[in-house]
Amino acid sequence: MPSMTPRERVQAALNHQEPDRVPLALGGGPYGIVDELYFGLLKTLRIAPPAAPFRSGHNISYLDDRVFERLGIDTRYVWPGASPSSPSQETADPDTFLDSFGQTWKRATPYFYAERGLLAEASGVDDIDRLITWPDTTQPHWTAGVQARASALRAGTDNFVIARMVTSHGPFQTACDLRGTAEFMLDLALNPDFAEHLLRRVTDTLDGLLRGYLAACGDSIDMIELPGDDYASNTNLLISPTTFRQFIRPCLERLVTTIREHNPALKIMLHSDGLITTLLPDFIAIGIDVVHPLEPVPALDQAAIKATYGDRLAFLGGIDISHAMPGSTADVAAEVKRCLAALAPGGGYILAPSNHLQADVPPENVIALFETARRLGLYPLRLAE
Repeated sequence: MPSMTPRERVQAALNHQEPDRVPLALGGGPYGIVDELYFGLLKTLRIAPPAAPFRSGHNISYLDDRVFERLGIDTRYVWPGASPSSPSQETADPDTFLDSFGQTWKRATPYFYAERGLLAEASGVDDIDRLITWPDTTQPHWTAGVQARASALRAGTDNFVIARMVTSHGPFQTACDLRGTAEFMLDLALNPDFAEHLLRRVTDTLDGLLRGYLAACGDSIDMIELPGDDYASNTNLLISPTTFRQFIRPCLERLVTTIREHNPALKIMLHSDGLITTLLPDFIAIGIDVVHPLEPVPALDQAAIKATYGDRLAFLGGIDISHAMPGSTADVAAEVKRCLAALAPGGGYILAPSNHLQADVPPENVIALFETARRLGLYPLRLAE
């Protein structure tokens, strides 16, 4: 098969066709590189100086096109000018900040987590607007630099351009951040009016940010990531399918409608960890094109999911970051073979980590991951090496 450009390669895969080889991705909202590993890659690849960080207050701060080029990554990324979950107000403690909602976040190495929710003691719907500062999504800082980056990628590269998620957490997880996870789970069962109002107000903010982001990106992007929302643990859903359909699905449908109004052909990715198999028909009905990560937990059968849903969903991710990637290069090669065998036949697969690559991953293993994938991912697949 003649060689394709990176954009053509990814587009073919997402159209459920076999391109010249399996596309490769790294750097998206839920599949990036922690800073310590990034600097290790710079040293190993002999790249200098570091890129400018694309954001602050996080431990995944660098999107370096030079690294992506050396690794053979087919995707490139646009990012928002600011995120409401990023630091908005510093405190006396360097490991604590307030975000744009007024919510306190604390560092738990290497990430920050939402401390006690602003709404932890809320007793009624009126408290939602009284206690939370809802960001003005029309302000220009949310999209600073977006148009220039998107236009430069479209005009100057042949890569597949992805708009990273406008903020890290979707409706469900943001509500959990602001209320407290246990409290919000109880609200879904016992206080549905409160839960619905909170989800609606969160979705108002996400939708407003999304509209400005899409306008700034224009026609220069090929795919956009929805804010990530984890609905499952490693063994089961966190909420029932009925609860998802009543409370969460309408929020996602609203965001998808906004994207389709901007560009009906734009591919849409949703990140959701854990055993999400039961919700995949809902994702299809909502209009999701690509699911990340099909996390390789024991209860999730990637090959069976591909066989059942692979004609209607494409999959990005799959690579185990907890065991294979920190292991030997032989472990990495075996993991690549496993993912290709389960997910690559017939197209519809972009190989990528199942979450952010952590500091326990040797830089050599990142290089081995993508070198092996380029070698073994050629179509027609021959995995008996």
